[in-house]
Amino acid sequence: MTTMHNMLTLYHWEPNGNSGRPILCLKEKGLGFDSRYVDALCFEQHVGEVVKLNPKGEVPVLVHDGDTYTEASYIEQYLDEVFPGPALMPKDALGRWRVRAWQKHVDEELAPFVGQLDAHALRDRLLKTHTIEQLRAAVERIPAKQRRDVWTAAVLDGYTVEQLQEARRKIATFITRELEPALARHEWLAGSEYSLADGAAFLFVNFLPRLMSDLVDDRMPATTEWLRRMHYRPAVQATLAMKRSSDPFALAAPGPEPVRWG
Repeated sequence: MTTMHNMLTLYHWEPNGNSGRPILCLKEKGLGFDSRYVDALCFEQHVGEVVKLNPKGEVPVLVHDGDTYTEASYIEQYLDEVFPGPALMPKDALGRWRVRAWQKHVDEELAPFVGQLDAHALRDRLLKTHTIEQLRAAVERIPAKQRRDVWTAAVLDGYTVEQLQEARRKIATFITRELEPALARHEWLAGSEYSLADGAAFLFVNFLPRLMSDLVDDRMPATTEWLRRMHYRPAVQATLAMKRSSDPFALAAPGPEPVRWG
C-alpha cells in the first residue's frame, strides 16, 4: 500500500522513456505521489507550470516540499537516497558504480537513438492529423531554442536515412556489446539484485521489440528473458497501468540529442 510522503509531485508524460523512470522508482519504493500528466505531443511541457519549474521544457520534473528536481537519473537517485522502502542502489561501492555507469550508458548511448527511431514514426502519425504549417506554428511557440531545434529536426525536417541507419547501428551495438553480455553474466544489470539500472534500461529497451524486431529476439536470449522478468514485476505493471494511450511504447516525443564528443 502506498502512502503520500511530504508532498511528492511528479510531472510526467506516458510511462515510457525518461518519464517512466521516476514513476517506476516511486512504485518500486511504495511511495505515494501526486501525478501531473503532461501531454508531450500537445507541447504541454513547453508552457505553464512545467516550463516555470524547468526552463528547458522537459519532463519528468519532481517537486518535493517546494524544491524542484529534474533529469531522470538524478531524480531516481534522490528518491532512493531520501525515502524508505526497498533499496534500489547496491550497498557496495562497486555495485553503486555499476548502476551509475548504466544510467549514463542509457542516457547517452541508448535513449537518444531510440528517441530518433520512434520520433521518425511519430512524424508520420502527426502529418496525418496536422498540416506542416500547424506543426511549425506549434514548434515556434517552444520557448527554449534547444528544444525548438530538436523538434524542428525530428518533426518538421525529418531525420535523414543516414541518421536513422546510424541510430539503428548505435542501438544494435548497445544491445549486443553491452546489455546482452551483462545479462548473460548476472540476472540483473548491476549484479544479483534489481536496481535503478534495470528500470532505466527497461523503459527504453521495451520500445525495441517493435522498432527493431530483428534485434531483440531469440538471438538475444538474456535480454529477452530479462524483459520477461521485468514485465512480471508488480511495480512495472503498476507503472504501465498509468498509461493514457492504448500503447505507450508506440509513442515517443523527441528527446535530447545524442551526445557528441569532440
